Amino acid sequence: MTYLEICNKVLRLMREDTVATLQASDDVVVDLVKDFVNDAKRLVEGAHDWNGLVYEWTPPTVVGDPYVGLTGAGKSANISYIYRDDGVALKELPRYKMSALRSQVTPNDSPSYYSINGVDSNGDVRVLLHPTPSAVSTLTISGYLKQPDLSTDEDELKIPEQPVVYYALAFALRERGEVGGQTAAEVFGMAKEYIGNAIANDVALNQYDYDWYAN
Repeated sequence: MTYLEICNKVLRLMREDTVATLQASDDVVVDLVKDFVNDAKRLVEGAHDWNGLVYEWTPPTVVGDPYVGLTGAGKSANISYIYRDDGVALKELPRYKMSALRSQVTPNDSPSYYSINGVDSNGDVRVLLHPTPSAVSTLTISGYLKQPDLSTDEDELKIPEQPVVYYALAFALRERGEVGGQTAAEVFGMAKEYIGNAIANDVALNQYDYDWYAN
């Protein structure tokens, strides 16, 4: 569903006229809806690791440099796992354990551990490796990357649209009062139902990822 379609659906539910484009709008209601849709998108994105947001980075390591940056990730990337190009999985460590390891004198070698360690000069999430790489190799980093705010009419939402629509509507009703006999509290309740159902459906697509296995 596109940004324009989502905003128009919210406008219809508000009993407002729909629009042909969201660009250069001079209607305060439309402008508010545009903001509320992105607010709702961010809320729904943060509620679950959605299949639509799965992303894979393949950064090369640099000899003697313990850091790799996740290009384009910004500060919102969520890492699930990291594999070396020989198929070995790196183990995630909390920062205090990584600091303890790196305080010891260790020769450069193929990395076995990682931790998230701030952001790089581009503002992207930075991964700290240990040991420091002794050779150039390619890492496979799988995780979830949140979508930038929707801006153009044609921007496609990557997560389920129903909870986004109803959270945006609830935000709008909280601003202006009830519409069609529905209060903001009632619509927030509907939005929670929609997001719960959407998460259940999304989990069912790859249920094995949510099973627990003994090591």
